[in-house]
Amino acid sequence: MLGRYRSIFRKPGTAAFCAAAFIMRMPMAIYPLGIVLIISAREGRYGFAGVLSACYIFGNALGNPILSVAVDRYGQRRLILPCAAVHTAAVVALALMLHTGSPNWMLAVPTVVFGFTYLAVGSLVRARWSHQLDGRPELTTALSLESVLDELLFVLGPLIATLLATQAEPVFVLYVALALVVGGSLWLAALHATEPPAHPAGDAGHGSALRVRGMVVLTLTTVGMGAVFASAEVAMVAYCGQHDKRSLSGLVLAAMAGGSMLSGLVYGGIQWRSDVLRRFRTQAVVFAVLPCVLLAAVNVPALAACAFVLGLGIAPTLITAFGLVQQIVATRALTEGLSWLSTGLNVGYGAGAALVGGIADQHGARNAFLLVIGAGVAVGLGGAVLRVSTGDRVLSPT
Repeated sequence: MLGRYRSIFRKPGTAAFCAAAFIMRMPMAIYPLGIVLIISAREGRYGFAGVLSACYIFGNALGNPILSVAVDRYGQRRLILPCAAVHTAAVVALALMLHTGSPNWMLAVPTVVFGFTYLAVGSLVRARWSHQLDGRPELTTALSLESVLDELLFVLGPLIATLLATQAEPVFVLYVALALVVGGSLWLAALHATEPPAHPAGDAGHGSALRVRGMVVLTLTTVGMGAVFASAEVAMVAYCGQHDKRSLSGLVLAAMAGGSMLSGLVYGGIQWRSDVLRRFRTQAVVFAVLPCVLLAAVNVPALAACAFVLGLGIAPTLITAFGLVQQIVATRALTEGLSWLSTGLNVGYGAGAALVGGIADQHGARNAFLLVIGAGVAVGLGGAVLRVSTGDRVLSPT
């Protein structure tokens, strides 16, 4: 299994862009929880904390497809640094508002802006892997690695956010996350050799990835996945807080990410014979069932165990979803296609975060787990009805 992972780094430059993207996208696991922790520490409640986190997520969901179309047309390096500059200004503005005690409604504006300008880094790096390994079996392993790294981020990110928010000035979470975005952006923008070529709007056949059969349903399915992530995350944080174990919330979330990371490593090391679509349908059903395990939580340690089991279904489903996009969407719109999955995840995450906080406040965190279960069922239904066409690619076993 390790040999399969080593093989993807034989091409020059792959390790560098993988590392740069890892740093640049680490804040995707810090910002949402960091906002919840910052606002809940300020107000002692989770309602507006979830709403403001949703503002960030919805801003990011709106920006991802728009900016990804520009990336496909003009190239990555022409977008990375300008977006990082605007992102920096918006994060600093939010931090200053928090320091000065600005009213809640004012906080939404910079939060939406810095969400909008945070590029879909996962799409950027997966597009680079597709450019470097297109048509080779190692591409499945590379996509698996990226999903595993995403889960590693969700192990480290909650721990970093929780540590900073509970042991230091909560707003310091924003400064650390911003430093990672800026550093990763500068590094990734400098790596010209591995960048996919631009595909100007005048190129023959250039069209939106959403026109490919199956992309709309697949994107809607990821909305359900995002809702599972957000509602589980906020509900688990609330559960820990309502049991006087707020400082353990990062560990509980890390357990969920750890389960996903483990299953992703195993998944990426297997030579699969079944086709990608069949695998995705099976995984969607598993993903729909696993949230029910949260109802077995009777205390915080049990919740951590349940979170680990829930996490086992995450990485394989995401890996296969991104792999499916790579096979059905033309190269000239690949970054956009990948970003639509990120957009779906973000929309679902934002909706889940906005709803679950109020449920947890008024009815308790345990009842909020029902939202997680409902979102999981939506994922299973999406997988069941999904039909795809291959466009200019051939759907085959990988």
